[in-house]
Amino acid sequence: MKGQLRKARRAIIFFFCSTGSVYGLLTARLPALREQLQAGEALVGMAMLCLGCGSLAGFAAMHALQRRWSTQAILRLGSACLLLSLPLCGLAPTGTLFCAACGLLGACFALADVAMNTQGILLEQRLRHNCLSGLHACYSFGGLGGSLLGAVFAALGATPLVTFVTMTGCLLGGWFLCSSFLLPDKADSPTAVKERPGRGVPLFIYLCGFLALSAYAVEGSCAEWSALLLHTVKGAPESVAALGFGAFSVTIALSRLLGDGLRRRWGDFSLLLRSTTAAVCGLAIVLLSPWPVLCLAGYALTGAGMAPIMPVLLSRAGSRDDISPQRATTAIATLGYAGLLVIPPGIGWLAQWYGLPTALLLPLLLGLLLMASSLLFRESSKGSVAASQDGVDAPVSGRS
Repeated sequence: MKGQLRKARRAIIFFFCSTGSVYGLLTARLPALREQLQAGEALVGMAMLCLGCGSLAGFAAMHALQRRWSTQAILRLGSACLLLSLPLCGLAPTGTLFCAACGLLGACFALADVAMNTQGILLEQRLRHNCLSGLHACYSFGGLGGSLLGAVFAALGATPLVTFVTMTGCLLGGWFLCSSFLLPDKADSPTAVKERPGRGVPLFIYLCGFLALSAYAVEGSCAEWSALLLHTVKGAPESVAALGFGAFSVTIALSRLLGDGLRRRWGDFSLLLRSTTAAVCGLAIVLLSPWPVLCLAGYALTGAGMAPIMPVLLSRAGSRDDISPQRATTAIATLGYAGLLVIPPGIGWLAQWYGLPTALLLPLLLGLLLMASSLLFRESSKGSVAASQDGVDAPVSGRS
């Protein structure tokens, strides 16, 4: 059993890393894609809107797929299609086809995102200790790897298509090695969820979904607009501008490696309040500093601040006894990705009229909203907690 869990953990780590690397690589090469298509910020915003619309379509399909397919099968399908769809973004000769490729990529992201987070929650149930923050760190390290690879290929003058084909070829080998070790949906453990039939989604899940919406919007704006802000506004060369999301990713990854321990030491309220305050300070540095190097430091601080939000939300929602991890993850991800649907693409339209620095005040305001929302967790006890049936948080035993 322990050997199977080790193999399953390694497989889940791979899927988190590969999904993050695809996203990091795409965002790092956005300046090159814009120049290749001879487009402005509005088209980039439209492409990111299509990415969000594709994600919502994927979440809608997820509801139907969950009734027929296992999480294992959905993750295999979603991740394989994700890897094969990436080169289409570099191959698109027109803005319309680029937007269509981003829409397909978004649908694949949605399937892989929900399925791999569900696998992470199932792994927590079998191990009987929190590990979701560490898995999200792997996603961030994947984003860092994709960003660094994008910077290297940009410095070498390679086209986005060459970059994307190289990444796809490398990751497909790992997909074939890891896809057979994923966990079955039902856990043979005392913490397995026995969901009552006909029960609706609890209010606490919608609360987590609203906070996820704001968090995804801030993270998406950093990922999708950092390279353009550094290149077009701060005057950084493309090879340096591509490191914006990398700086964000490395600190979010390192912070998530410490996330489970900090939850046990500080409790959810203190952790979320401190981290969101750091994120707001980082965003302010990015907007106010004229120096690209200091802006990279601001993105790094923002990443450290955003790190614990999604792992805490998903872990707490997945530990409830009145909704399955699959339904809880799908509900939170659907609401969360609505932030990616509206906010980062909307920044492109705002930038067209008011300039990119002014448009990026929007994620700063969302960061302030997240900081204020952390007060909703002020009665949380230290350690892992789960919401009670009526939405008020209460401690549970058996989870570290």
